[in-house]
Amino acid sequence: MMKMLKKLTFFIVILPSLHSQELCPPAYLETEFFDQKVDLYWTQTSSYGDVIFDECFSSCSTASDQMTIISDTTLCGECSGGWFRYSDGTDADCGSGMYPCDDGGEDDYSAYASYSGTDSTTGLYAPVDSRMIGTADLTEYTAGYIEFIEAYNYAADASHNNYLEVSIDGGETWDSVYVSIPDSVGDYFWFNTVDISEYAGNEIMFAFRYYCTLGYGEAWFVDEIKVYGGDAGAGNVCGEFLHYNVYMDGVMIGTADSEYFSAEGLENDVEYCFEVTTAYGEGESEPTAEACDAPMGPFQVNPNAMDFNLLADGDYQELIMNIENFDTLDADFAISSIELSNIDAAQNLVLSEFEDGTLGDFTNVPDLGEEWTVGDSAENSSTYLPFPSPPDGSQNFALYNDDAAGDDPFNPATPMLVSNPAFSGTAPSFLVFDLYFPNPAGPCGPEQASYADDFKVKISIDDGESWILIDSTMATGVWYWASYMYNLEPYVSEVSSFRVGFEYTDCGGEWGYGVAIDNMAIKMGDSFTWLTVSPYRGNVSAFDGYNDSIAVKVGAYGVYDEFSIEDELIIESGENIVSIQVNVGATVVGNDPAITPKEFALHQNYPNPFNPETHIQFDLAENSNVSVSIFNLVGQKVATLVNDKMDAGVYHIKWNGVDDLGQPLPSGMYFYEMRTQAYQAVKKLVLVK
Repeated sequence: MMKMLKKLTFFIVILPSLHSQELCPPAYLETEFFDQKVDLYWTQTSSYGDVIFDECFSSCSTASDQMTIISDTTLCGECSGGWFRYSDGTDADCGSGMYPCDDGGEDDYSAYASYSGTDSTTGLYAPVDSRMIGTADLTEYTAGYIEFIEAYNYAADASHNNYLEVSIDGGETWDSVYVSIPDSVGDYFWFNTVDISEYAGNEIMFAFRYYCTLGYGEAWFVDEIKVYGGDAGAGNVCGEFLHYNVYMDGVMIGTADSEYFSAEGLENDVEYCFEVTTAYGEGESEPTAEACDAPMGPFQVNPNAMDFNLLADGDYQELIMNIENFDTLDADFAISSIELSNIDAAQNLVLSEFEDGTLGDFTNVPDLGEEWTVGDSAENSSTYLPFPSPPDGSQNFALYNDDAAGDDPFNPATPMLVSNPAFSGTAPSFLVFDLYFPNPAGPCGPEQASYADDFKVKISIDDGESWILIDSTMATGVWYWASYMYNLEPYVSEVSSFRVGFEYTDCGGEWGYGVAIDNMAIKMGDSFTWLTVSPYRGNVSAFDGYNDSIAVKVGAYGVYDEFSIEDELIIESGENIVSIQVNVGATVVGNDPAITPKEFALHQNYPNPFNPETHIQFDLAENSNVSVSIFNLVGQKVATLVNDKMDAGVYHIKWNGVDDLGQPLPSGMYFYEMRTQAYQAVKKLVLVK
């Protein structure tokens, strides 16, 4: 299959720009909050003498003009790729995702070189040989150094190494002084200092040579290029390092020997601002740019109120509530309300509890190669898939264990379990079930990881002839059960009967994990049943673990025209109890629904990193034409989430990682931008699969 244009996705850890000074400061202070503490990370600058060349590509629109670009066009009939060119041959302005040129700045651009596309004269991928060239005068110096940062995208596809080269004869001949090995650098950030003292005393040209022999390759990012002229043997001239001084709100709170510090014993929900300096034998450096953060308690729920629009009869709306665990232990949670209790107690139209060892009101779809079975955790757990007992203490459940089946591309697993027909009456119908689907490697798709698998909930209103997807975004964490609930009325209001189906796939023969369900029921609510929550019971992993944040879907259904109501969701996790107000007929989310935001704001997405979907809040202080868009690392718009005139208020939108054509995007870093007549903001998000 021909390789398509790749999106530029990578994770970057940046080191700072360097300044020719003796008391080099630390830079790029970052914070990470926990329960009653904030961890600090920073990087240390350095200096090797006089900076005689300095390029950090501060402007994306002019990045390609800052150095000379020379590409060998004799290698192909129709060339593409190389420095500042995409694989389709179009110009690329810059790379993105780097830290700014100056500590505390806003620019984050870089030079960018791409693999080639196909050569139309041969039908094959074309080789690329492209140099990005700068000059520096080292005639007055006895030592020289070149520093730069680099990162790759799709390093595993590289067909050759890349190079840093030096010429002292005006580019007639080049010496390689550094070999960049894509597979070694990988998707991460590398900082390099290359000693070129043997070329001191000359005017030099230096080149970053992107060299791809087969064309089917990688993308290379280079930034923070500096050439130093210095004295032989002097090396780094920043001074005699002693330690780092850490300041909080202007007061020194401690020292550190490495580029890390943990500020502990803080008060939750209070913002603290930090700076770091370097202490040398010769004195104290300037501080980093200030970084502020607020520690949070171990169990957080956001937002603290949920407001739905006024509903017409049969309308369904959905909002997202995020549960976050900042503790060091996994946390069970349960969500309850009077309305949810009514659903739990409602009449069962279809029921399978699996305790009798049979599928009950379910049937395997024949001729799919693999089938769901019924068993318990002891006999069905395997090497990489331990099945815990269901949360209600029962023994048996329905399951498919892909780990036990292994990988077989010639016999992919696609088992589907289908319910008996359920009667659709005059009152809303609901689906409830317990699910165990760890899904640690993410879903199927063009950029799927090894061991990926998918689980889908579907509904059929034509007795199984065709199926409508209800949800494919659930994952219960490693290794816990969760309980889900869906309002089926939007799908079945016009029919007399329907079936639900549970479908598992191992993505075409991947060695996936597997899935289990228990306590499946299709219930008949009463004529006033309107609220659903999924999941309403589960586990939030400890901070920095898989599923340390849970996106809970809260659905509101209009049971009559101009439906409005208020309810309260109670979220319990151990000793933590949180109350969330749910309002239908209100327009502003917040502590006081009557308050309009005083300022425009774009909030950080949550969860981040995310899979399979994330949620973005933005605030409008006045009625505005507003757009919210997603961009890849080279500034190409890949998705438009909002483009409309909207009233003042607080809004929540979700994005499931697909582009404007509905195609899943690959893993990596993206940017989301909010723009109005009076406000513009950009933030980063990370999609993981």
